[in-house]
Amino acid sequence: MEKPVEKISLSKCKSVLESDGSKYTDEEVLQIRDYLYMLAEIEHEVYLRKRIREKEFAKEQQEEYKQAA
Repeated sequence: MEKPVEKISLSKCKSVLESDGSKYTDEEVLQIRDYLYMLAEIEHEVYLRKRIREKEFAKEQQEEYKQAA
């Protein structure tokens, strides 16, 4: 079971987003924050899957090397 992610506060997100003079409603900030967390979760999953494939490939290469020797 995954532990819940502690998200950056609404006020901190709003501060960062509005640092260039833009203005956002609280709802817009929450939507942007949630979208960015979703993207980060997808990217993390891709990273983990890539690591698994790389380890499997390295293991296969080792086994082929042992068989050839």
